[in-house]
Amino acid sequence: MNERYDYMDWLRVFSIVAVVGVHVVSKIINSAATDEWAWQFANVIDSGLRWCVPIFFMLSGALLLTRHPDEPVGDFLKKRLSKLLIPLVVWSGFYMVYNVMELGESYTAWEMAKLFLTDDVYYHLWFMYTILGLYLMAPFLRILVHYMSKAAFQWLLGFWLLFSAILPFFPKYLDFELAVPAGLFSPYIGYFMLGAYLVMYPLAKKHLLWLGAAAVVGYIATIWGTAALTHQAGELDEFYYEHYRPNAFFISLFLFVLFQKLSNRLNPNPIITRISMATLGIYVIHPLIQLYLNKFFGINETMIHPAFGIPVSWMLIFLISLGIILVLQKIPVIKNIVP
Repeated sequence: MNERYDYMDWLRVFSIVAVVGVHVVSKIINSAATDEWAWQFANVIDSGLRWCVPIFFMLSGALLLTRHPDEPVGDFLKKRLSKLLIPLVVWSGFYMVYNVMELGESYTAWEMAKLFLTDDVYYHLWFMYTILGLYLMAPFLRILVHYMSKAAFQWLLGFWLLFSAILPFFPKYLDFELAVPAGLFSPYIGYFMLGAYLVMYPLAKKHLLWLGAAAVVGYIATIWGTAALTHQAGELDEFYYEHYRPNAFFISLFLFVLFQKLSNRLNPNPIITRISMATLGIYVIHPLIQLYLNKFFGINETMIHPAFGIPVSWMLIFLISLGIILVLQKIPVIKNIVP
């Protein structure tokens, strides 16, 4: 576990940095015209960062599903859900306050409850609801992972890839949808399981070359596909940005395996470990930092020029978010909302 933990720390840190980057460039992606240089520049960056969310799901599966399934379900859920539900409830409250104070919204108690229960508080909190669902399934998936053969595991992942990644192309390009419901193989469960598979059955180093080639093709497909579909529709089309398309799958798979193979070179680093332990906090707080840096200081992705504004705002949002979380994690009680 020590070797795995080291490279997973590094991979988790790279992923949270990428998440911040996605939310920086998305401001341009969602507002600029596709024929503008800024949009094309942002698309090139955004297309290269969409692996970050799948990697988080893979890391969670790698750590949770590979342990022996002898822990009682109640104990498992009590231990994990408390670390997720408390931050989810508290940060949902923070973002509701933001909506009221800054956006002029007003809510009744029932409306606030509905917003929370339907994941309609703030755009980035969806991730925590998805992780919550995966945690609920983890005790049972862990039994499956433990007793399933390697061949059966491969068949499961193959069907997941078919239903989640391939079948959506039929209604998109051929204007019909197969009757077999793709939801039977929920997209993010596959990444959760894939992380466990790669830990239990690591791919040989010789596969890195073709995985890297597939990742490059996936990256180019994301850039081209997003630009083409958006231009055709006259508005942003995020089909190729979805985390469970083949292009995203191969990029995510390559990066996870790459970090595995680099594990001997990725020595334990106290700074990386500390940032890794702050990733959930950085995730929940960074949109607020992004908003107020722009509001009070005019620091945003387009200041001076996107080639300057994107990296500068990206770096500042990440560093300020990290600094705040590191302080909050030292305060009794408060640390429970940024575990």
